[in-house]
Amino acid sequence: MYIDFALIDTEVNETTARALINEIQPYQINSITLPYYLIKPVKNLVSSPTQISCLIDFPLGISDLKTRRCAVEQAIKAEVDLLDVAMPQNLAANRKYDKIRDDIKNIIETTENKVGIRYILEYRMFDHHCLKKICEIFETFNINYVFPSTGFFLDNLADNILASIFLYQNSKDLNVICTGNGWTDKHFETIGKSGLFGFRTSSIYSLKNFIQFNSIKKNNGV
Repeated sequence: MYIDFALIDTEVNETTARALINEIQPYQINSITLPYYLIKPVKNLVSSPTQISCLIDFPLGISDLKTRRCAVEQAIKAEVDLLDVAMPQNLAANRKYDKIRDDIKNIIETTENKVGIRYILEYRMFDHHCLKKICEIFETFNINYVFPSTGFFLDNLADNILASIFLYQNSKDLNVICTGNGWTDKHFETIGKSGLFGFRTSSIYSLKNFIQFNSIKKNNGV
Protein backbone atom coordinates (compact mmCIF):
# COMPACT_ATOMS: atom_id res chain seq x y z
CA MET A 1 0.00 0.00 0.00
CA TYR A 2 1.14 3.52 -0.84
CA ILE A 3 2.44 5.33 2.29
CA ASP A 4 2.66 9.08 2.79
CA PHE A 5 4.10 10.77 5.87
CA ALA A 6 2.92 14.35 6.35
CA LEU A 7 4.31 17.05 8.60
CA ILE A 8 1.27 19.24 9.13
CA ASP A 9 1.86 20.48 12.67
CA THR A 10 2.53 24.23 12.40
CA GLU A 11 4.71 24.08 15.51
CA VAL A 12 7.26 21.74 13.93
CA ASN A 13 10.58 23.57 13.58
CA GLU A 14 13.50 22.74 11.30
CA THR A 15 15.40 20.77 13.94
CA THR A 16 12.41 18.58 14.77
CA ALA A 17 11.61 18.09 11.09
CA ARG A 18 15.12 16.96 10.29
CA ALA A 19 15.09 14.54 13.22
CA LEU A 20 11.77 13.05 12.05
CA ILE A 21 12.96 12.67 8.47
CA ASN A 22 16.13 10.94 9.63
CA GLU A 23 14.07 8.62 11.82
CA ILE A 24 11.82 7.45 8.97
CA GLN A 25 14.58 7.07 6.38
CA PRO A 26 15.01 3.30 7.02
CA TYR A 27 11.37 2.73 6.08
CA GLN A 28 9.92 2.43 2.61
CA ILE A 29 7.93 5.65 2.36
CA ASN A 30 6.47 6.61 -0.99
CA SER A 31 6.18 10.30 -0.26
CA ILE A 32 6.86 12.87 2.44
CA THR A 33 4.61 15.93 2.52
CA LEU A 34 5.81 19.20 3.98
CA PRO A 35 4.88 22.88 4.24
CA TYR A 36 7.00 25.11 2.03
CA TYR A 37 9.16 26.47 4.85
CA LEU A 38 10.49 22.98 5.62
CA ILE A 39 11.32 21.92 2.06
CA LYS A 40 14.81 23.40 1.87
CA PRO A 41 15.95 22.33 5.38
CA VAL A 42 15.08 18.64 4.86
CA LYS A 43 15.26 18.12 1.11
CA ASN A 44 18.82 16.79 1.16
CA LEU A 45 17.83 14.18 3.76
CA VAL A 46 15.22 12.50 1.58
CA SER A 47 16.61 9.82 -0.69
CA SER A 48 15.13 8.37 -3.87
CA PRO A 49 12.67 6.87 -4.61
CA THR A 50 10.80 8.71 -1.84
CA GLN A 51 9.13 11.77 -3.31
CA ILE A 52 8.71 15.17 -1.68
CA SER A 53 5.37 16.95 -1.82
CA CYS A 54 4.68 20.55 -0.85
CA LEU A 55 1.44 21.65 0.79
CA ILE A 56 -0.33 24.43 -1.12
CA ASP A 57 -2.71 26.80 0.69
CA PHE A 58 -3.14 24.28 3.49
CA PRO A 59 -5.46 23.50 5.22
CA LEU A 60 -8.45 25.62 4.13
CA GLY A 61 -7.55 26.63 0.58
CA ILE A 62 -8.98 30.12 1.03
CA SER A 63 -6.33 32.15 -0.80
CA ASP A 64 -7.07 33.77 -4.16
CA LEU A 65 -5.87 32.37 -7.49
CA LYS A 66 -2.86 34.67 -7.68
CA THR A 67 -1.64 33.68 -4.21
CA ARG A 68 -2.10 29.99 -4.91
CA ARG A 69 -0.27 30.33 -8.23
CA CYS A 70 2.62 32.05 -6.46
CA ALA A 71 2.78 29.23 -3.90
CA VAL A 72 2.94 26.68 -6.72
CA GLU A 73 5.71 28.61 -8.46
CA GLN A 74 7.79 28.73 -5.27
CA ALA A 75 7.31 25.02 -4.65
CA ILE A 76 8.47 24.20 -8.18
CA LYS A 77 11.56 26.36 -7.68
CA ALA A 78 12.28 24.33 -4.56
CA GLU A 79 12.35 21.28 -6.87
CA VAL A 80 9.65 19.20 -5.20
CA ASP A 81 8.15 16.18 -6.92
CA LEU A 82 4.51 16.70 -5.99
CA LEU A 83 2.03 19.33 -4.89
CA ASP A 84 -0.68 18.69 -2.32
CA VAL A 85 -3.25 21.35 -3.10
CA ALA A 86 -6.00 22.15 -0.60
CA MET A 87 -9.41 22.31 -2.26
CA PRO A 88 -10.88 25.81 -1.79
CA GLN A 89 -13.42 24.96 0.89
CA ASN A 90 -15.34 28.18 0.46
CA LEU A 91 -15.90 27.38 -3.22
CA ALA A 92 -16.91 23.77 -2.61
CA ALA A 93 -19.21 24.60 0.30
CA ASN A 94 -21.02 27.17 -1.88
CA ARG A 95 -21.14 24.90 -4.94
CA LYS A 96 -18.99 27.25 -7.04
CA TYR A 97 -18.04 24.50 -9.47
CA ASP A 98 -17.00 26.82 -12.30
CA LYS A 99 -14.57 28.56 -9.95
CA ILE A 100 -13.24 25.19 -8.82
CA ARG A 101 -12.57 24.35 -12.46
CA ASP A 102 -10.79 27.69 -12.87
CA ASP A 103 -8.68 26.95 -9.81
CA ILE A 104 -7.61 23.50 -11.01
CA LYS A 105 -6.86 24.86 -14.48
CA ASN A 106 -4.81 27.62 -12.88
CA ILE A 107 -2.78 25.11 -10.85
CA ILE A 108 -2.17 22.82 -13.83
CA GLU A 109 -1.09 25.65 -16.12
CA THR A 110 1.28 26.99 -13.48
CA THR A 111 3.00 23.63 -12.99
CA GLU A 112 3.68 23.23 -16.74
CA ASN A 113 3.64 19.45 -16.07
CA LYS A 114 6.82 19.73 -14.00
CA VAL A 115 5.31 18.13 -10.88
CA GLY A 116 2.50 15.81 -9.95
CA ILE A 117 -0.71 17.24 -8.50
CA ARG A 118 -2.73 15.78 -5.63
CA TYR A 119 -5.81 17.43 -4.13
CA ILE A 120 -6.82 17.52 -0.48
CA LEU A 121 -10.52 17.63 0.42
CA GLU A 122 -12.34 17.98 3.73
CA TYR A 123 -15.21 15.56 3.21
CA ARG A 124 -17.18 16.64 6.29
CA MET A 125 -17.61 20.10 4.80
CA PHE A 126 -19.37 18.83 1.64
CA ASP A 127 -22.42 16.64 1.03
CA HIS A 128 -22.36 13.60 -1.28
CA HIS A 129 -23.67 15.55 -4.25
CA CYS A 130 -20.80 18.02 -3.93
CA LEU A 131 -18.20 15.25 -3.56
CA LYS A 132 -19.60 13.49 -6.62
CA LYS A 133 -19.42 16.70 -8.65
CA ILE A 134 -15.82 17.27 -7.55
CA CYS A 135 -14.97 13.74 -8.71
CA GLU A 136 -16.38 14.58 -12.13
CA ILE A 137 -14.25 17.72 -12.25
CA PHE A 138 -11.15 15.77 -11.25
CA GLU A 139 -11.77 13.34 -14.11
CA THR A 140 -12.02 16.23 -16.57
CA PHE A 141 -8.59 17.50 -15.54
CA ASN A 142 -6.96 14.09 -15.01
CA ILE A 143 -6.42 14.64 -11.30
CA ASN A 144 -5.78 11.09 -10.13
CA TYR A 145 -4.65 11.43 -6.50
CA VAL A 146 -6.85 12.69 -3.69
CA PHE A 147 -6.95 12.82 0.09
CA PRO A 148 -10.46 12.82 1.63
CA SER A 149 -9.46 15.11 4.49
CA THR A 150 -6.67 17.42 5.59
CA GLY A 151 -5.80 15.52 8.75
CA PHE A 152 -5.58 18.93 10.37
CA PHE A 153 -8.77 18.34 12.35
CA LEU A 154 -10.03 15.41 14.41
CA ASP A 155 -11.16 12.65 12.09
CA ASN A 156 -12.93 9.35 12.56
CA LEU A 157 -11.33 6.44 10.71
CA ALA A 158 -14.61 4.74 9.78
CA ASP A 159 -16.09 7.98 8.41
CA ASN A 160 -12.89 8.71 6.53
CA ILE A 161 -12.89 5.28 4.90
CA LEU A 162 -16.55 5.59 3.93
CA ALA A 163 -15.83 8.96 2.32
CA SER A 164 -12.77 7.51 0.59
CA ILE A 165 -14.76 4.61 -0.83
CA PHE A 166 -17.47 7.00 -2.01
CA LEU A 167 -14.85 9.06 -3.86
CA TYR A 168 -13.41 5.96 -5.51
CA GLN A 169 -16.84 4.65 -6.49
CA ASN A 170 -17.55 7.91 -8.28
CA SER A 171 -14.24 8.01 -10.13
CA LYS A 172 -12.43 4.75 -10.76
CA ASP A 173 -9.32 6.64 -11.90
CA LEU A 174 -8.90 8.22 -8.47
CA ASN A 175 -6.16 6.89 -6.22
CA VAL A 176 -7.64 7.66 -2.81
CA ILE A 177 -5.22 7.93 0.10
CA CYS A 178 -6.90 7.38 3.47
CA THR A 179 -6.23 10.10 6.05
CA GLY A 180 -8.23 8.76 9.01
CA ASN A 181 -6.58 8.32 12.38
CA GLY A 182 -5.28 4.76 12.49
CA TRP A 183 -2.68 3.34 14.88
CA THR A 184 -3.71 -0.22 15.83
CA ASP A 185 -3.62 -3.49 13.92
CA LYS A 186 -7.42 -3.49 13.85
CA HIS A 187 -7.38 -0.04 12.25
CA PHE A 188 -4.86 -1.16 9.66
CA GLU A 189 -6.84 -4.29 8.86
CA THR A 190 -9.88 -2.10 8.20
CA ILE A 191 -7.84 0.16 5.92
CA GLY A 192 -6.44 -2.84 4.05
CA LYS A 193 -9.84 -4.44 3.54
CA SER A 194 -11.22 -1.16 2.16
CA GLY A 195 -9.16 -1.63 -1.01
CA LEU A 196 -7.99 1.98 -0.95
CA PHE A 197 -4.80 3.02 -2.69
CA GLY A 198 -2.84 4.38 0.23
CA PHE A 199 -2.50 5.59 3.78
CA ARG A 200 -1.31 8.95 5.10
CA THR A 201 -0.27 9.66 8.66
CA SER A 202 1.37 12.53 10.50
CA SER A 203 2.27 10.34 13.49
CA ILE A 204 5.66 8.63 13.63
CA TYR A 205 4.13 6.13 16.08
CA SER A 206 1.34 5.27 13.65
CA LEU A 207 3.79 5.04 10.76
CA LYS A 208 5.99 2.53 12.55
CA ASN A 209 3.01 0.43 13.60
CA PHE A 210 1.62 0.42 10.06
CA ILE A 211 4.91 -0.67 8.54
CA GLN A 212 5.35 -3.37 11.17
CA PHE A 213 1.80 -4.57 10.51
CA ASN A 214 2.47 -4.81 6.76
CA SER A 215 5.76 -6.59 7.38
CA ILE A 216 4.10 -9.25 9.54
CA LYS A 217 1.41 -9.80 6.92
CA LYS A 218 4.03 -10.31 4.21
CA ASN A 219 6.06 -12.71 6.36
CA ASN A 220 2.91 -14.69 7.05
CA GLY A 221 2.14 -14.86 3.34
CA VAL A 222 -1.05 -12.84 3.68
